[in-house]
This record gives sequence, C-alpha cells and structure tokens, in this order.
Amino acid sequence: MASYQGDVSPGDLEDERARVLESADAGALDPAEAGRFLRTLPPSRFASVAYRARPDRPHVQPRGGFPGLAAQRALLMALVDAGADFVPLTIDSHTRHNDYRAAAELLAEGRRRGHDLLNGFPLVSHGYRRTREVLDGVTVPVSLRHGTPDARLLTELALAAGVTEIEGGGLCYTLPYAKSFPLDRALAHWQYVDRLCAVTGPADTPIHRESFGPLTATMVPPVMTAVVQLCELLLAAEQGVRSFAVSFGQTGSLEQDVALARVLREQAHRLLLGAGHTGVEVRLVYHQWMGAFPADPARAWPLIAVSATISRLIEADKVVVKTPDEARGIPAAERNAEAVRAVRYVLEMFPDMSVLSSEAVEEERLLLDGEVTDVMDHILGLPAGSLAAAVHRSVLSGVIDIPFAPHERNAGRLLTDRGPGRRIRVLDPGSVPLAPRHLKQEQRLLRARSADPRPLWERMLDDVGLMT
Repeated sequence: MASYQGDVSPGDLEDERARVLESADAGALDPAEAGRFLRTLPPSRFASVAYRARPDRPHVQPRGGFPGLAAQRALLMALVDAGADFVPLTIDSHTRHNDYRAAAELLAEGRRRGHDLLNGFPLVSHGYRRTREVLDGVTVPVSLRHGTPDARLLTELALAAGVTEIEGGGLCYTLPYAKSFPLDRALAHWQYVDRLCAVTGPADTPIHRESFGPLTATMVPPVMTAVVQLCELLLAAEQGVRSFAVSFGQTGSLEQDVALARVLREQAHRLLLGAGHTGVEVRLVYHQWMGAFPADPARAWPLIAVSATISRLIEADKVVVKTPDEARGIPAAERNAEAVRAVRYVLEMFPDMSVLSSEAVEEERLLLDGEVTDVMDHILGLPAGSLAAAVHRSVLSGVIDIPFAPHERNAGRLLTDRGPGRRIRVLDPGSVPLAPRHLKQEQRLLRARSADPRPLWERMLDDVGLMT
C-alpha cells in the first residue's frame, strides 16, 4: 500500500503559498490582499453571517456559470432579483483541472466566434480584479462551485475577489471527479485551502467551507455519504475552519433523506467534541436530485418542488436548486431565475414539519448511525500518524469506497441495490467495516422488496432513470 506523502506544516504552507502565487502569475497578488478586501465587504456578503441569520426556511442557492464577464454578472443579478439567498460562481472544466492555458485560449476563441466554448466561469483567466467587478453590488454571499482536486490558486483568487464560501474537499472533489490525480496530493492541497480559509477574512465573519455530498450521485449508500462528509469536516476543523457545511444529495427515499440529515448533525457534534474542536459552526446543505433529470418540464417541475419540500422537512440550512433545463444543458439565466422563484414559493408556502417521524425513519436513523459509528471509529483508530493519513489509507484499503467513482484508487467493491421505498441498501460491503448485525439488517431490508429476477446490472441501469 502506498505511503501517505501529505500533511504540510504551517511554516511549509507559507512557503508553498508563495510558490503557488508566483508560479501561476496570479497578477502579483499580495498574500494579504484578500484579507484587506474582505474586511471592506458588508456582513451580508459573508456566508457564515447568512447562516447565523437563516430565515424560517432553507436558504436557496442555484448553480450557474458563464465564461464572459457581462454574462456572469447578468446571471448573478437575475438570481439576486429572483430571491436567491446565495449566488454561484461555477468554474469551467479546464480551470477545474488546472489547465489554465486551455481555459484562456478557449475564452479568447469564444469571444472571436461570438459564442461560448467554456462551460463555466474561468476565474483564473479573468483574474481577481475583474472578478471583483463582476461581483460588485451583489448583496448576498457568493459561493465557489467547481470540482477541483487542486484548488489552491483558484481559492486564493476567489477570496481576493470577494467569494466567502468555498465548496469542495480532498475526497469529494477527487474520487468522483478525477481518475489519476494522486489522492495524497489532493488531501494536502485541501489542507492548504482549509488553512487559507481559516486565516483569511475578519475574525467575526469567518470564510465558510462546504463539502460536496452527492459524490457520484449514483447508488451511494447513506453511510458512505456521511463518512466522507464527516472526514472532511474533521480535516477542515484541524486546519482552523470555524464555519463548515456537510451536505448530501436527494437519495430517492424520503425516509433515508430524513435519517441522513439527523445522523449527519448528531455525528458531527459527537466527532467534533471527541476531537476537541470547539466553536465550529456546522450547517446542513441539501442538493436537489443529482441523477438523470426529466427532459419533460411537466416532470421536471414536480421533481424540483418535491426536492424543495424535502429540504424543508429535514430543516436544511440551504437547498441547492436544479432547473427544468437540467436534462438539456447549461440553463439560461431566465430559467435559473424561474427555478429560484419556484423553490422560494414552495418553501414559503410549506409549513414547518420538523417533528416528522415514523417507524421507517427511526429504523433508518438507528441503522445509519450504527454504520457511521462502525466506519468512523475504524478510521479514527488507525495507527496512521494523522487524520489525513488515516483517510488516505482508508480509501486505498476500501474502507472508504464510493460506487462508480472513476478514481483509480477507489476500490469499487462496495455494491448497493434499491430496497422497498426506493431506499439504498448495502448488497456487498466489500472492505467497508460494517458490523455483522448491521449487515444482517441491510440484507433483511433488501429481501423485503418485491422479487425482481433481473441481474443487478439491469436494475442499476434502471436506477439511473429513477426520477425521470
């Protein structure tokens, strides 16, 4: 098994920061510039402040990113006008993979041709000064959405531009998004990002970090979702992050969504307390359905409404919104704004149902809580020298195993299937250390479904279109 080569000390991080800024020609960015600029922003621009003052419903945040400065600004203003509580800065795929030259070339070529050749906003190509101009006058927090194993430079520039929420992590942005990026390097790069977020910005309005819970969005069992989220929460807290959101995507089962939300909150409190991390504000974010989306708007709108309702039922702090154009491509600003208005309408009309419970929800909560304790106690008990090293070792050994993740070091031995109520069940744990009693219950619940003689691969193909 490969040894872990991460864990950068604070002193090393300062040296590394100078190299990152110098090597990438970041417009002669002064390392102190982000902190100075962030102190000039109103409190309403900070995600950590917005979460503390959450209204009696989840915050609403869409996705969206366009290559051009004018188009991106028009999108943000349209979303703010529609009632978005957070607005996105979604990055193009070339920048996500650190191919800044290709991003710059395609940005220029798109201008010459008169149509976009990038699928998001190339922040590194534009630089932090121009990005500040795009964000000027925005009155709500701006969230960086990307998918980058190495987000060091991207985060430096985003913070200097006035972004106050950084999504991602060494696990959630590497296993589902990259095939061969070394996992230990990704974990170390995200130590850099977490430390940078922890030391940048005013003390009373900390930069907020958020993990990406949907992962591959394909048959991921709740236990793996929770384990990844909790590992990234603890890794961020180690680096001094004081505002963090765990998240997950709609599973397809209301009972599992409710149970997963409760277990994430309870386990986050338990594990932070056990690790001695005090003063960390933990939020919960819910992603509307991340699998294949209905192409027919008559089906897409009800799915968006149902997802919005569930976000209210689980008392999410924020819901990340889909659009009816999801099946067709990047939505126009107008369609994105329509989705924001629709979700706001559902959230404001739907009553508070925080007491929602049932025998099925409690059964799922107890089982999931036990499974998460099985896996997290195993990871935290490894003689690895550091938490990051233990997390790295857990991926290589299959203790952390994400179904259908493309990364070459992901074990791919964990198998799942759908049981009654569309709940995701563990069919074969592979090397995930679940207690025998929990595995026995998973099998019992799976056998309770109606008989389906088809092979597993056929059932999985059907699952891709579960909501379509």
